[in-house]
Amino acid sequence: MLGTLGLWTWLPVSVQAPPNRRTCVFFEAPGVQGSTKTLGELLDAGAGPPRVIRCLYSRCCFGIWNLTQGRAQVEMQGCRDSDEPGCESLHCDPRPRAHSGPGFTLFTCSCGADLCNANYSHLPPPGSLGAPGSQAAPGESIWMALVILGLFLLLLLLGSIVLALLQRKAHSVQGGPEPEFDSERDWSEELPELPQLCFTQVIQEGGHAVVWAGQLQGELVAIKAFPPRAVAQFRSEKAMYELPGLQHDHIVRFITAGQGGPGPLPPGPLLVLELYPKGSLCHYLTQHTNDWESSLRMALSLAKGLAFLHEERWQHGQYKPGIAHRDLSSQNVLIREDRSCVIGDLGLALALPGLSQPPTWAPTPPRGPAAIMEAGTYRYMAPELLDKTLDLQDWGTALQRADVYSLALLLWEILSRCPDLSPDHRSPPFQLAYEAELGSAPTTCELWALAVEQRRRPYIPSTWGCSIRDPGGLRELLEDCWDADPEARLTAECVQQRLATLTYPGEADCLPEGCEHSCAPLCPEDCPSPPAPVILPFMPQLSACHSNQGPGSRNPQPANANPHV
Repeated sequence: MLGTLGLWTWLPVSVQAPPNRRTCVFFEAPGVQGSTKTLGELLDAGAGPPRVIRCLYSRCCFGIWNLTQGRAQVEMQGCRDSDEPGCESLHCDPRPRAHSGPGFTLFTCSCGADLCNANYSHLPPPGSLGAPGSQAAPGESIWMALVILGLFLLLLLLGSIVLALLQRKAHSVQGGPEPEFDSERDWSEELPELPQLCFTQVIQEGGHAVVWAGQLQGELVAIKAFPPRAVAQFRSEKAMYELPGLQHDHIVRFITAGQGGPGPLPPGPLLVLELYPKGSLCHYLTQHTNDWESSLRMALSLAKGLAFLHEERWQHGQYKPGIAHRDLSSQNVLIREDRSCVIGDLGLALALPGLSQPPTWAPTPPRGPAAIMEAGTYRYMAPELLDKTLDLQDWGTALQRADVYSLALLLWEILSRCPDLSPDHRSPPFQLAYEAELGSAPTTCELWALAVEQRRRPYIPSTWGCSIRDPGGLRELLEDCWDADPEARLTAECVQQRLATLTYPGEADCLPEGCEHSCAPLCPEDCPSPPAPVILPFMPQLSACHSNQGPGSRNPQPANANPHV
């Protein structure tokens, strides 16, 4: 049976499409709901039907016919919205459509040649309704795609939940830190209430927590209060503080974790730490200077704390993994009463894989490269973090080397406030690392241009090298710590031993010659040790202490308004 619209040969040659665009017959019967005009460009083929449409989104034509009482009438012809199965045919071979109405049957075809939808050679019998080859109308295909997409997303969600449950079970079997859902019910059930905890005053506000001074059972403490939305950050820092063997004179002492809140505010998860009344290193250096001996002792205590973090050890039957801090800054280093340093804020710290770790314990690896790269305070980020070239094959060692770079900047800040290194015995006002070059809020672009592209470092006055109090060479020590090549940097242990040589020259006989990457222990165990600590995680910072923060920092500051280098 010949199609009722086999008139396409009457169309003039002027409306034929270029080779790269499909041309189809276009027709829509009166009363048809919806239109496919937007799927192509209608061309003027002369007076009356049929018209021609040049397809925009596919190279496929379609046609729909209504077979009623043995008589076929065209309903729609035009372009499909996409190339679908059946479009590879060069001829219009109609198939019955599912869901036809009572008393009539709809037939549709798809084909992939110019004007191929103008006619058809025959219609299959209505009894084949619902055959496997039946096609959907153009609008219906969109709805089918949406339904399929919805089902796919549902399956993806269910798969994610199942995977999370399996990972949780696997972590539990391995004895590692167990990932948990950050629901309010979970954290409130796992943490005890601290009824004898008293909040006195806010001493610092950050992006993920507010730090209060307060009391717990009459003892002065610092309280790091997290809102319920920051449960993930709370759990990460709590897990670090609870690692066995982490107790050290130069690491913030963790007291307990619990839940509570000041006054009418809703309760949230809390970390309770010892209080450091003298505040952060940044705050202290803004207010005070130190003589040569005091500066060396302060620098040595800081190096001792970082060397301890990095060290993997067994002690008293407990295994302590090596730890990378990843956010070492003068705001996260605190000052004890004896003016020695302790390292705090372990929210971004990572336990590192080691050689002697027990088989039942293993650190949780970072979740992809971004979790390693995007962390910390921009000002103190090593060049390999700023330009995303950190060695991911040995990410544990690479992160420790990045910590040593940050340590060098802190040593420079400490020594810059030593009047004994100046000819007139007057030190300049305190400045953060790179503040003289880039100001108080440098952007990552500015830091990258200075530290990575130009390989510049904070200015070391020539008087430092000429000082008779500098027999070991401060310039060499700093340059060996902030070297652009991470593999050329000293280890934290070696920095500790070089500083010990300057601080206690009479005890330096056992220092290996040319200490470069790893050193034997320097001082005997009876070396003088500082008094016991009194800890304060944070103190109010003056404007000089404000610095631009990285994505993972807990103390975000406004970025520089000038984005250009």
